Amino acid sequence: MLSYKDFTKYFGYSLYDNDFKRFLDITFNDLTEYNILESSYITSEEKGIELGFTNNDAVYDDDEGVIFVKGNPIFSHLNFYPASTIIINQLPFDISFDTIRNTVLEKTGLPTKTKRGYSELLKTGYLLDHYKIQDIVISFDYKVLDETIKFIQVRSNRLVEHLSRL
Repeated sequence: MLSYKDFTKYFGYSLYDNDFKRFLDITFNDLTEYNILESSYITSEEKGIELGFTNNDAVYDDDEGVIFVKGNPIFSHLNFYPASTIIINQLPFDISFDTIRNTVLEKTGLPTKTKRGYSELLKTGYLLDHYKIQDIVISFDYKVLDETIKFIQVRSNRLVEHLSRL
């Protein structure tokens, strides 16, 4: 079993770094291939985890579906879903996915930033709490109706330029 911190220690590692590749090989048996045209994530559906990468060196054309330079994907963020508890024994703040938002707030204090609203594109409401702890940002994305945790994102605030900084 792993802690979410077992993943964060690899923030800043290249996807092609031998130590990081070894960690991924030992931990996962169903990771998708990295393809910047499809996503900035590689995922394990079985283990309920998405590993996100920042790849500033890549050169590609989304419209044409062509990668000119593969670049160097750097591990910078990850998402945990309820299925992740099969390998994750410690989530941030020792919470679980059935924890309601009020209990999260009791354990964590006030968030650094909260976003609540309605997405016209997705035709659904959203509620997110963000906590900044040194260079790490932990975000809780809640189900709007019962305010239980939908997923948790942990990211390096210094590496993830395409996510708004806190």
